[in-house]
Formats: sequence, structure tokens, C-alpha cells
Amino acid sequence: MSVFQPKSVLQLVVIGFLVVVAPLCLAILYTVQTLGELSENSRAVTAQVVTLNRHGQELQRDLLDLERRARQYLTLKSTDLLALFNKEKNIVLLNINKLKDISNNLDEVHSRLYDSVLALVPEAMAVQNNDKLSKQFDEITKTRVAFGQKLRADVDQRITDHSTESDKIKDSLLVMVFLMALATLMLMLFFSYWINRPIKTIAKEIKLLGEGNLSQTIKISGPQEVKVLGSELEWLRIRLDEIDQQKQQFLRHISHELKTPLANLREGADLLSEQVTGPLSERQNEIVSIVQQNSIELQRLIENLLDYNQVPHQVIRPEFVQLDLLGESLFDNYHMSIESKGLHVACNWHIKEWIADRNKLKIALDNVISNAVNYTPEQGRIIVESREEEGALVIDIANSGVAIKEQEVTHLFEPFYQGSSVRHGPIKGSGLGLSVALESMLTQGGSLSLEQHPSLDVCFRLICPSLVTH
Repeated sequence: MSVFQPKSVLQLVVIGFLVVVAPLCLAILYTVQTLGELSENSRAVTAQVVTLNRHGQELQRDLLDLERRARQYLTLKSTDLLALFNKEKNIVLLNINKLKDISNNLDEVHSRLYDSVLALVPEAMAVQNNDKLSKQFDEITKTRVAFGQKLRADVDQRITDHSTESDKIKDSLLVMVFLMALATLMLMLFFSYWINRPIKTIAKEIKLLGEGNLSQTIKISGPQEVKVLGSELEWLRIRLDEIDQQKQQFLRHISHELKTPLANLREGADLLSEQVTGPLSERQNEIVSIVQQNSIELQRLIENLLDYNQVPHQVIRPEFVQLDLLGESLFDNYHMSIESKGLHVACNWHIKEWIADRNKLKIALDNVISNAVNYTPEQGRIIVESREEEGALVIDIANSGVAIKEQEVTHLFEPFYQGSSVRHGPIKGSGLGLSVALESMLTQGGSLSLEQHPSLDVCFRLICPSLVTH
């Protein structure tokens, strides 16, 4: 059985609202019903209390009337008064029994009062004197007082029991309200999660697409309209992946097509430089040097195109790297530009040997050095310094020139980004150099950043941890 899924987010919100409100509605209904029962109970207790008080007062009045009737009969000896006495006596006995039926606290005193009233025999009353009668009614009065106390105790007990029951109901209502509020909160959190989950998933997938992660299939569960949006995102992912594959294929093909004639161009320039075809004049040698320098720069740009897609996926191969020799060979590639611009280069290799991936370190150094050479104005300075800090290799490459603007720093390492600084090199850059250099350092667990230098305007810092071989 499939889990119910609403057709739209609006439907899900409405269902969530109804379900969240349901416990509150149940709490209200339960409270109304409980208060109704409590009100009915109050009315019943009030009626019982009123009935007990009324019958108690009537009994007291009837006993006084009975005593007065008895004294009248003893004085006048009238048969009508005797009949009236017997009638009132029966009414008193009936009221006593009624009070016993509606009260729970009159067993002993009821019997005493009932027997005392029953003992008033009309036949014997004629020969009794007033003293005897007074003693009998005094006894009845004492019993009536005890009877009244029992009635009041019964009334007080009923009121106390009702108050206790009301407190229990109030406590149960408080517990119920707390539980219902807790249930409402839990349901609210559940539906908030249920509603927000597909939205967060969509935001996550869009972020992954923006970061270039195109390998993971997009599958979003939730309401139907959210699933449709997920399907559209999956179509977009597939389309972007196809475009990325086409881009990489294009870069591979164009790089291959460029490298072949470039290799021939470099070989021809090298042959001319070596004067294989015959002696060259000084002017011709300068032209050949320019061709060699630009072919080297063009080769670096082509390699950047290749490395841009390949560096993050290449395997790390640690080895011992002679930093001073590597730096010397890289600066040799730019000796024409350095000499033509009259640049002053100083290398302080305090650390000359390090364990790293030689190819990736070379790519990073080459691109940063190229930047320094091309962006340093004539008669400018370039300083390279290596040292060890906290077990990692630190290489600072600083150059004079125009400092990089603060608003451009955050975009400096983005692919194809070119700042406003004027490039003084022979070929316009592609904007890939620093991004490729950064990737080369990151794959080794290192970093590349722009730092402040005490004397020069621009300084790039490479940090490379030691890749100890096992």
C-alpha cells in the first residue's frame, strides 16, 4: 500500500492545518462535555442540599406542632384534637422516613427519633400528666437536635465531595489540555517537516547543480506538483551533464588539435635557434626567441585547458621535489619576458626539497609565476621565498605593480574570471590560471590564497603539506 501523497503543497498545508487543529477541537469538546457534567452534578447536589434542608426544617416545625397538639388534647380531651394529633404524627413519621431515604448519615439517630415519636400513644396520653409529656418531648427535642446535626454533616459532606470532584475534574482538564497542546505541537512539527522536506531537498539539489555535481540522480518525494518540479530538475541535470560532457570533449579535441601544430611550431623554432638550417643574424635570433617564448606561453594556456577538467580527478603521486631546480626551470620559460621588461627576480629557497606531487606543484607554481611575470610592470620586482610552517611548505610569490581591488578578491580564483589589472604579457590570459593552480593545491590538501606582503603590492601564498610516502 502506497503512502498517501497530496496533489499539491496547498492541499498538504490544509490537511496539516486540519490535523493540527483536531486535538484542540477534541480538547474543546471534552471540556464542554466535562463542564456540562459538572454543572449537572452541581445542580443535583444543590437540589439534594435544598431538599435535606427543607425536610429538616419541616420536621422541626412538625415536631413543634405535634407537641402543641398533644398539649391541647391533654387540656381539652377533644376527640377532634386526638384525630388531628394522630394525623400529624403520621406525617412526622413519614418525613423522618423520607429524610432517611435521601440521607446517608441517619441510621442510628433515625431509629431513635422514629421510635420516640412512635412511642407517643394517644390512648395512654390521656392519663399522662404534663411532666411525663414534657420529658418525652424533651427526649424528642434532643434526638431532633442530633438528627439536625447529622443532616448538616450530611450536607457538608455532600458539598465537600462535590468540591473534591470539581478539583479532580479541573486537574484532569489541565492534564488533558497539556497533552493536547503537546500533541498539537508534535503534529505541527511533523507537518512542518513534511512540508519543508521537499522544499529543502529542491534547494539542496539546485545547490548541487550550481556546484557542478551532475552525477547524482535527482528524485524528490512529496506532493505531485513537487514531484513534477523534481522531474524538471532531473531533466535539467541530464541536460547540463550532456553539455558538460560536450564541453569536456570539445576541450580535449581542441587541445589535441592545437598541441600537434604547436609541437611542430616549437620544434621548428628550436631548430632555427640551434641554427641547423644555417647561421642567423642577431635580428633573426630575436625573432626566433619571441616565437619560442610565445609558443611556451601558448602551450601553458592549452595545458591549463586540459588541467582545468583533469586535475581534480588525477591520482596523487608523492615524490621528492627539488624546489630550487623546479623554480629555476619555470623562470627559464619566461626569461625573454623577464629580460625584455627588465624585471628583478629574487628567489630565496630556504626549503629546497619537499615531498609533494611534482606535476601538480609545478602546475600551481607555473601559473602563479606566469601571473607575476605578466602583471609586473617594466623594471618591477618579483620575490619568491619558501619556508616551513607547522609542518607544511609555504611559498610566497610576490610582485610589484597595482594591488588587486578588494571587490575582485572574492572572484579571483573563479574559472575564466579576469580582473581589471593590466596584463603586460604577450598573450591575453584565459582566466583559468589561478583556478587551475588552486585545484592543484587543493587536491594535495594544500591551499592558494592572496596575502599581504611587507614591501610588494601583490603576494600569492601556496601552502603544501608534506605527502610522506609509505
